Order: sequence, then C-alpha cells, then structure tokens
Amino acid sequence: MAQVNTRVRNPRLDGRRVGLIVPSVNATIEPEFAWMAPGGISFHAARIMLRETTEEGLRAMNADIGVAADLIASVSPDVVAYACTSGSFLEGAAGLRRQVDLIADIVRCPVVATSAALIEAVEALSIRRLALATPYLDSINRIERRFLEEHGIDVVAVEGLGLSGKAIREVPPKTVVELVSRADRPQADGIFVSCTDFRALEVVDELERLLGKPVLTSNQVTLWAILRALDLHPQVVGFGRLLQS
Repeated sequence: MAQVNTRVRNPRLDGRRVGLIVPSVNATIEPEFAWMAPGGISFHAARIMLRETTEEGLRAMNADIGVAADLIASVSPDVVAYACTSGSFLEGAAGLRRQVDLIADIVRCPVVATSAALIEAVEALSIRRLALATPYLDSINRIERRFLEEHGIDVVAVEGLGLSGKAIREVPPKTVVELVSRADRPQADGIFVSCTDFRALEVVDELERLLGKPVLTSNQVTLWAILRALDLHPQVVGFGRLLQS
C-alpha cells in the first residue's frame, strides 16, 4: 500500500489570510500577488462589477463595496484591501476614508486601500514631485491628479492611454515601459504607474534602472501596505525599491 506523505503542507494555508476586494474585470492582481508575495500569506478575492473605467462606472462599482465586504468577511481575514486605484481615489480623501471605514465596520480587521497605500509609499520614499502614468481616460486622469494634489503631491506630468475596462489588462509590459518613459520628467522624484489591472509590476526593476528613480505601481504599493498591516517586514526583491527597503 502506498504511504501518504502527511509532512507536505501548503505554507500559504497555515499563515495569514488577506481579503481582496477587486473590480470584476481585474485579471492581473491575483497572479501578481501569487508571484511576488512572501510565503505564509493566502489571498482571497471578492469581486464587484465594473463594466467601464469611467466616472459613472466607478461610482456604480463603489456602491457595491459593502456587499463585497460582507462576502470577504466570511473567510475571517487578517487584513482586507480595497484593491482598486481609481475606485479608491474617485471621491477624494473624504470619500476614501468613508470607503475604508465602511469596509472596516463589516470585516472587523485592518483595511488598506490602493490609493491610501500610494500616499503612504510616496511619503516613505520622500517623493515630493511625481510623474503619473496611467491606462485611463483623460477624465479619470484629472480626478487622480486632483486626489494627489489634495495630499500635497506636486504632479509634474500625466500620461494616459485613454483606455477603459477590459482593454487595460491587455496592454503588454513593453507598452507600459514606453508610457512610463514618456511620463518621466527630470524634476520628478518618482513615478506612479496607476491601476491594479495594468501589467506594470513586471517591468518595475527595468524602469528603475532605466530612469534612475523610484517607480511605484498599484499592486506593489497595495502589497506593501498589506504587509505593513500584518506587521510583516520581509525584503521582497525584484519588484522595485519600495518592497526591498
């Protein structure tokens, strides 16, 4: 009779549980987190419908945050992340606080949000002048710029691709490099590549070497905030200087 090896265990199932609230179209964040996250963490997602990355579409999505929080609370998470950049900056700082408070009241654990994580990461790296690269429509770029400036960040340039919804996830990393290179300015202390469904993480190290300054991405700053909320401080190599510090 064959013997079962009971000593083999999945290290992610005996560790900390992270709940993710993500737009329904997002096909990028979960593979990226599985790729870069240290051991001892498992990720569990609840999705909320997003048809188009427009102001109207984002507001409709945000109306269902409470429903998603109810669902993700079922896994008894140690931390929950609202992992949507545009959804979390749409209504400014006050709207972001309302979102985080709503989720926290339901899930009863620490809550992070991508846009809040970005602000904290910018402060941690002492970035004062930021170039912004996004896949978004100009109307969403204007809202994001206003959100950043509301937090005292000088946005020196904005470059977007004019995309929405499912089209964002189809952009190849090579195009991301070209976009970020166009967005960079000599006076920028760092660059933020926005959207959790945008394949920027694969080229972060390449971009930092090319441009000689910190490059932040939505999924990178979200994971960084998750690890901080869990009081974990591993050095994650290969995905930008923020996670290495």
